[in-house]
Amino acid sequence: MKNNSSFPSPDNWLPHRVSYGETDAMGWVYYGNYFELFERGRGEYIRTLTGMSYFDVEERGILLPVREASCRYRAPARYDELIMIRTGIQEWGRASMTFVYEVYNETKEKMLASGMTQHACVNRNSKPVRVPEWLIEAFGNVNE
Repeated sequence: MKNNSSFPSPDNWLPHRVSYGETDAMGWVYYGNYFELFERGRGEYIRTLTGMSYFDVEERGILLPVREASCRYRAPARYDELIMIRTGIQEWGRASMTFVYEVYNETKEKMLASGMTQHACVNRNSKPVRVPEWLIEAFGNVNE
């Protein structure tokens, strides 16, 4: 794997087998489905680092709607391939956080896509709130 020293730590890797329904007529992962792959990676990142599911975070009154997303497509992933989704938190804002993603082939030698999602931190009334200390601590104070 090419060393990406700029990728934030801690990170998490999620293996994913591409299903037939995720592909387009060419047999490649449909471009819009990469955002679903990012969501899977983000959910597993939260679970692995905090010991909570995203549902548990919401139960504590914090919602993280996406306010910006991007994806750079580099090479196609195909039906039935095992791909690896890498996730980390790049930045904490006062009332936001930015997750970054890299999607690799099974051996982690070839990057297939990279992207980011920025999330607002809001309460149940959709009002922006400061990222709570318990959430930052749950992630192990990443990027301090």
